[in-house]
Amino acid sequence: MSDYNFYGVNTPVAFNTGPCTLTDPETITAANPLGNPGDLLYMKISETQGVVVVVQDSVTRGKFDNNIYVNIPSSFTPIFAYYFDVFTDLLSSSVFSFRLQANATVATYSESYRPYNTSFNYSIIIDDRKRLLFGDVKELISTTWVVFKDSCNGVAYLVSFGEDTFVALNNKFKSSLEFNIATR
Repeated sequence: MSDYNFYGVNTPVAFNTGPCTLTDPETITAANPLGNPGDLLYMKISETQGVVVVVQDSVTRGKFDNNIYVNIPSSFTPIFAYYFDVFTDLLSSSVFSFRLQANATVATYSESYRPYNTSFNYSIIIDDRKRLLFGDVKELISTTWVVFKDSCNGVAYLVSFGEDTFVALNNKFKSSLEFNIATR
């Protein structure tokens, strides 16, 4: 299996984490076990915030990327949590490299250009290589709940495919794929 994998389901399994606390800047500890080590969990914290954690060896702890998932409350109970099993929910293990792209938008007051709102949108662009449209890419981009896991850094992201056009010859095409990272 690759160090970079996509996992996903169309009907996610709801999971009861119980109350959660932020134990350090990149670790959440839950009252209940989060699953098996290496598995993934998406927690909806509020209407405007969510986080994806990778279950650690201590199964009540999950690690997340605190550069992408910012301002996690010190304690919370998720509205819901969806569980992704790394053995049964694997969609693609054919990613060998990826780039993280950040898009910053700064809103300013008139011509004084004093910022009053800054927002960041992130995306993952996976390697430019030959792919199969049917049987590989189509399932990946049409699955409802998809998580990308970076096993090298022990973090994961809830992602969705944006838009692209594929021209396939004998079901094959060469292209990179871009997925938006959901931070809500």
